[in-house]
Amino acid sequence: IDVLSNTVTVEAGVILQTLQEAADAADRLFPLSLAAQGSCQIGGNLSSNAGGTGVLAYGNARELCLGVEVVLPTGEVFDDLRKLKKDNTGYDLKNLFVGAEGTLGVITAAVLKLFPKPKGRDVAFVGLSS
Repeated sequence: IDVLSNTVTVEAGVILQTLQEAADAADRLFPLSLAAQGSCQIGGNLSSNAGGTGVLAYGNARELCLGVEVVLPTGEVFDDLRKLKKDNTGYDLKNLFVGAEGTLGVITAAVLKLFPKPKGRDVAFVGLSS
């Protein structure tokens, strides 16, 4: 976990809940939250472009991913593990692999965005007559 850049570099086999707990220990938030977070792996979350319960506030897996490492069908390794949040030079090939369900290559590692951990949560219930 890089707390200065609010990023984390993980292997594809990391369990989502393990990543969330590590981010929490670093006073950060990884907002992807799914019912299967105790068993699903980051590689699968990226391959399926998972959304989860925080998708409206934080985006889907594609928007949380800054870079990937992928093994291509030829056996070559495509290494695009960048921490840059904005890079407008050339093609963004990462977006070809995230959501492709493994059809273009197998994601083996990724750099993901973290967010400052919220200090609290407010909940409100509103009753309306119609």
